[in-house]
Amino acid sequence: MVDLLALLTGALANPFVYFLLVFGLAILIAIILPIPIEIVLLLPLDPNLSMPIGQRLNLFSVALVAVALGKAVGAWLVFLFGLKVEKSITKWTERSKAFRRFVAALEKFVRRTGTMGLYILLSIPLMSDTAVLYFYALFNEEGKALEQRQFILSNFLAGVNRVALVFILGLTLIPGLLTP
Repeated sequence: MVDLLALLTGALANPFVYFLLVFGLAILIAIILPIPIEIVLLLPLDPNLSMPIGQRLNLFSVALVAVALGKAVGAWLVFLFGLKVEKSITKWTERSKAFRRFVAALEKFVRRTGTMGLYILLSIPLMSDTAVLYFYALFNEEGKALEQRQFILSNFLAGVNRVALVFILGLTLIPGLLTP
């Protein structure tokens, strides 16, 4: 993790490289890394970096687009994976009544909370994208409770929310960041 932070810190000087790294990391976080994306977002808020507010705003704009797009791509891949794995889950439900009831309850939760539930959960700072995405993808009743575009769009918008919230909180809570 230290090497990743060092790599990202070094990339702060080049917005294009920073975009590529954050974009790739957002995809990996959506698919396999159960860590919050905020780790990447805190770097431009480090008060020890001698960086004018304009450059911080630029980096956060880059991060906003990279995170939102990365989360959308990751969500699309998880959605496709969920469709494939759901067939195996259905086979298991045929073997056990208890498991069938459990899966039915989870599918009911996904159906009732829908796109808004997914959006709200993914908008919460420090929330694990990976767990939420797989939960909604695996118990999506063959892609009927949430269709693919809704799934991806809710991830994209939640990514925008999280970056904006972290930036606003950082600017208001970390002293000295607003000074040029």
